[in-house]
Amino acid sequence: MYPAHDQADRMTGWGHTCRWLYNTALEQRQFAWQQRKATLGVTAQCAYLTEARKDFDWVADLPAQSGQQVLRNLDQAYRNWWNPQHSAGAPTRKRKSARLSVPFPGQAIAVRRLNRRWGVVSLPKVGGVKFRWSRPLGGSVRNAVVSFDGVAWHVGFGIHAGVTTPEAHAQLDRVVGVDRGVKVALAMSDGRMWNRTFTTPGQERQLARLKSKAGRQETARRRRGARTSNRARKIRAEIARAEAKVRNRRRDFVMWAANRLCHQYAVVKIERLDIQAMTATAKGSITEPGRSVRQKAGLNRAILDKGWGLFHTALDNKARATGTRIGRVPAAYTSWRCSRCGYTDRDNRDSQAVFRCGSCGYEANADVNAAINVRDAAEAASPLTGRAVRDRNRKASCRPPTQRRPNTALETGISRLF
Repeated sequence: MYPAHDQADRMTGWGHTCRWLYNTALEQRQFAWQQRKATLGVTAQCAYLTEARKDFDWVADLPAQSGQQVLRNLDQAYRNWWNPQHSAGAPTRKRKSARLSVPFPGQAIAVRRLNRRWGVVSLPKVGGVKFRWSRPLGGSVRNAVVSFDGVAWHVGFGIHAGVTTPEAHAQLDRVVGVDRGVKVALAMSDGRMWNRTFTTPGQERQLARLKSKAGRQETARRRRGARTSNRARKIRAEIARAEAKVRNRRRDFVMWAANRLCHQYAVVKIERLDIQAMTATAKGSITEPGRSVRQKAGLNRAILDKGWGLFHTALDNKARATGTRIGRVPAAYTSWRCSRCGYTDRDNRDSQAVFRCGSCGYEANADVNAAINVRDAAEAASPLTGRAVRDRNRKASCRPPTQRRPNTALETGISRLF
C-alpha cells in the first residue's frame, strides 16, 4: 500500500494505539481476576473504551470500529486459550518492536479498482489510499488489516468467497511424510527435498555490521543518559528493512511448499514438535550454568530460520481449501530408525545427510529416510502440541496464569476504565 506522508504518520500512531489498547485490556482482565475474581468480556471492555475515548484525544483519534475489533481479537485469544482442543497458549503482551497493524471491519471501508494493477481503499479519517492489486478478491469484503512491517505498508482483506472445505481430496490414495530439518528445510518421503536460503553472505555481513553499530550506539546512549538520536533511528530502520526482507522470503517459501503439498496429496504427515521448548535457551542460571550454550544458540537460530512453525500454520490454512488431512506423528526416533527393516540405533545416522543401517546395510539420505518413517508412523492420539497438553488442565479451569501486577501507569489507566 502506498499512503501519503501524512496518512502514513497517522496510521503509525493508530498502530501504536492498537498495541497500547490490547496490552491495557489484557492487564485489565488480569487485574480484574486477581483482585475481584471477575472475568471481563468484550462487551464490558467496549464500554470502558468509550469512556477512555472521552478522556484521551489520541485514543479518540483511532476509529471506534478499529478499537472494538482489537478488543474482539483479545477476546478470541482468550477463548482459544480456554478451549482444551486448541493449541494456543495464554495471551501475551504485544511488544513495541512488533509489526504495527490496524484492523477495520468491512462496513468501515470501501474498495475500488482503478485498473488491472491498482486499486483504492477508503479508510475512516484517512481517505483513499492506493494499493497494488496483487490478486482478485473473489468475494465480498468482510474486514481489512492495514499493517507496517518495517519496510512498507500492506493491506490484507478478509473475503467471504462462499467456498467450503471439500469432504475428500481428489487424490484419495496419496500420502506423504515431511521431515523438517536445519540443513534442508523440507524432505519428502517420495525423495524430493526443498530448501531455500533467505539471505546471501553479503546480506548476512551487512546485517551483522548494522547490529554491531546499533549496539555501540545504544551503549553510548546509556552511558550519557541521552535520548535516542536520529542517526540511531536510521540504523534501526535499516535493520528492520533487512530483517523484513528475510521474513518475506521465508513466508513465501513455506506458503509455496504448503500450497503444492496440499494440492498433490490427500494426507500430509509431519512430526509433532514442541518448537517453543526446542528453541529454549541453554544459558541456565548462575548457580547451575548451562552447557554448550553457543552451540545451542546456533541450533535455535537454524530452527527458527527454516520457519518450522510457520510451515505448520501454512499447511493447516491451505488444507481447509483443498480437503487435505494433516496428520501429526510422534517425532521420537524417526531419524534413527531404518525405514526398510525398522532397526533403531543412533549410530545408523553417519552424518547430517547420510543414513546407513547397521543391521541390513540400507543407505539413503538421512532426511528422506526420516520422512518415510513419518509417513509410515501411526498418528498421535492427541492433536495438541506438547506445550498444549501440559496446559490442558490449566485451560479447563478458565483461570489466567499468575503474572506480575500492572505497573503504576497502567493501574491508573485501568482504574479509570473501571
